[in-house]
Amino acid sequence: MLRLVKIGVEGEGPCTDIMEITRPDDLVDIANLGLTLSEAKLLLAGVQREIVAAQARSHAVRRPERPRCGGVCRVKDYRDHAVSTLFGQVTLRLPRFRCAACGGIEAGIAWQAHYRSTPELDRIQAHLCALMTYKTAADVLGQMFPVDAGRHHETLRRHTLKVGEALGESAAIRPETAASAIVVTLDSTFIRSCAEGERHLEVRVGNVETQSAGRQVFGAVAKADTDIQALIRRSLDAVGRTGDTALTAFTDGCPGLRRSLADAGVNEPPMLDWFHVAMRLQHLKQIANGLSADDPAREVAKAVIVELPSHQRSTINTSRTVTVVSVPHWVPSALAWVSVCTW
Repeated sequence: MLRLVKIGVEGEGPCTDIMEITRPDDLVDIANLGLTLSEAKLLLAGVQREIVAAQARSHAVRRPERPRCGGVCRVKDYRDHAVSTLFGQVTLRLPRFRCAACGGIEAGIAWQAHYRSTPELDRIQAHLCALMTYKTAADVLGQMFPVDAGRHHETLRRHTLKVGEALGESAAIRPETAASAIVVTLDSTFIRSCAEGERHLEVRVGNVETQSAGRQVFGAVAKADTDIQALIRRSLDAVGRTGDTALTAFTDGCPGLRRSLADAGVNEPPMLDWFHVAMRLQHLKQIANGLSADDPAREVAKAVIVELPSHQRSTINTSRTVTVVSVPHWVPSALAWVSVCTW
C-alpha cells in the first residue's frame, strides 16, 4: 500500500492511501521489473488528486483583501471547477469571497474561472501536435500520461491553434548573446487538397540559423491573415539579430519570396540553395537536349552543352564552388549566361 503523508511545521499530519501496488518479488521475468505503465499512470493520477485537494483546502482558509476598498473578504460560497492536468483531470472546490465593507465579489485566484486546462498540458499538447498528426499526438498522450480529458484530435487541434495564435502575438525573447551572422532560408510549396472542390494551399516555410546552433522555424499560408514578414522578423530577433548582424538568405527565384525577405529587413540579394541550383541545372540539361543538331558542328556543340550541367552539378556536390557557365551565341538568350549561385 502506497500512503501519502503530509508533514508540516507541527510534524506529521493526516495521511491518505493512494493505491495498492502488487508486484512479484523475483526477477525471473524482466517484465516484472519495477512499475508498469498503467500502475505508474494510476499512481500519478492519485498523487495529483491528493496534492490538488490539499492546495484547495489551504486556499479556502485565506481571506483576500478587496483591491478597491481594502476591506477583508469572507467566504460567500463554493464552486466546483474541473481542470485537466498532465496527470489527470481534477475537481477543485474553490471558494468565492464577499467583501464585508463594499459587498463586492472576489474570486481569490489570478487565473480566469473558465480555464479548463493547465498551461503545462497545453504546452505538451501543442508540442506533440507540432511534431505529428493530431490523431497520433492524442494517442501518444493517452499512452504515456493519465490524461482523461481533451484527448480527442479535434480538441487537440483547437488547443494547438489557440497556443499558436498566442505565440504569434507575443514579443520575441531576445537571447543574451547577439548573433554575428544569421542564415535565413525561405521556400514555398503547395499542399493539394484531397477533397474535391477545396482549394489548394500555398505554404511558405523557412528557418533562421546561427553559428551557435540557434534555430527558429516559421511558416504561414499565403493569402491568409498570417504576416510572413512579421514571422521572419520575430524569428531573427529570437536568435539574436542586431544592427551589426550579417544576414545571408537562401531561396529560389520567386519574386514574392524575395519581396518578403526584403520587407522583413533582409536587404542583401538572396542566393539559390543547393537544391534549387541542381534543379536549375537539370532544367538547363533538358532544354539543351531539345536543341537542333541538323549539322555536324551543331551536333558537337549540343553534346558539349548537354555535358556542361552534369559537370557543374558534380562540381557543386563535391566542392560547392561558385561557377558561371558560358554557352555559344546561337543558344536562345535564356541560356546565354547562367549563374548557378546568385540571381
